[in-house]
Amino acid sequence: MRSILLGATFRCLGSDTKGGVTEMRYLFAVTLLSVLATFSGLVAQHQRKPQTISGEIVCLSCYLTHDAKGEKHLSCAVMCAKKGLPMAVLTKDGKLFVILEDHANASAYQQAKNFAGRQVKVTGVVVTKGGVYGIAVQKVESLPKSATKA
Repeated sequence: MRSILLGATFRCLGSDTKGGVTEMRYLFAVTLLSVLATFSGLVAQHQRKPQTISGEIVCLSCYLTHDAKGEKHLSCAVMCAKKGLPMAVLTKDGKLFVILEDHANASAYQQAKNFAGRQVKVTGVVVTKGGVYGIAVQKVESLPKSATKA
């Protein structure tokens, strides 16, 4: 019975038994490599090491539409964070990292939003997709004013 089923399977592939075995091995190898590549990508994503970046927590809406940042924009940034607008860390060299929630530590993300308009040091996993940079916040701490003036 088994040989009949195998023979039918190979004939369905449009070839004789030997050709069918070759095609089956090829399909198996391609499928196995695809599964391994997907799995290794998922594992690598969860094994990224945290990095620390420093800068000002800015409201993306205000910063991107009218370059609002700094002490003169502090009260607006706080209000925007309370409204739930997206926030980001703006580094001294002008890079912008959207702050993201690390699902394993949601409180760190909420704490980062409380620093809207202030200079901070954020530790987390940095990610990039489609040209957008983000940081999944694991820890955030305020920088002293003396450290921000340079």
